[in-house]
Amino acid sequence: MALNQQCPKCGSTRVQLSNVESKHGCFWFIIFGWVYWIWVLIKWMIGLMVFFCVDWWMAIIKKLQGKGYVWKGKRWFSGRKKTYYCHECSHNFKG
Repeated sequence: MALNQQCPKCGSTRVQLSNVESKHGCFWFIIFGWVYWIWVLIKWMIGLMVFFCVDWWMAIIKKLQGKGYVWKGKRWFSGRKKTYYCHECSHNFKG
């Protein structure tokens, strides 16, 4: 994510970050809920593997080098999508 995100439509830098969470109703959950829970379990297993196999070791290596490290497994556990809103042209776009 860039600090000065620009709108792809008008090129303005007056954009606002919005965290959008997916919301579904009861009918969707009754029909597709089991598939969703299987996907959540698979996603968490992948996230834990990335955390233990990559993040943990890279954090130790970067700490010994005196540098910071951005955790890669964090995005597997976050259910949020980054969506930007342009105040000039009212265009919504993903970041």
